[in-house]
Amino acid sequence: MTDTDETKRKRSDAARKGAATKGPEGRRAASLKAAATKGPEVVRQAARKAAASRDPEAHREAIRKAAAARSPERRREVALKALANRDPEAHREAIRKALAARSPEARQATIRKRAETRRRNREAAKGEAPG
Repeated sequence: MTDTDETKRKRSDAARKGAATKGPEGRRAASLKAAATKGPEVVRQAARKAAASRDPEAHREAIRKAAAARSPERRREVALKALANRDPEAHREAIRKALAARSPEARQATIRKRAETRRRNREAAKGEAPG
């Protein structure tokens, strides 16, 4: 074991022992302090590790909560930023690849849904009741 590995192990053991003696508030304060001293890349890596160990339903719930907490202005801002950073040709190519990778059944389902939508729109334009 190298010197840095030994140091890391001792530090993690000490943190574990300290966390065991603290209550929930103390643990939260310690984790916030630790997050403040780490760089953004280390925090991202820890988040990825946590997401990998979380079950899919908990992950979906966390995403729902995060989306609900975002204001409409912030959502629009994020969407515009993503759009600005997108290479249009690469995006078109990705769409072509995704469509080519679909199964024949999925393609047929899409065709059927489009036809149903067109029929409903025609009926709505004529003023007929759907069904």
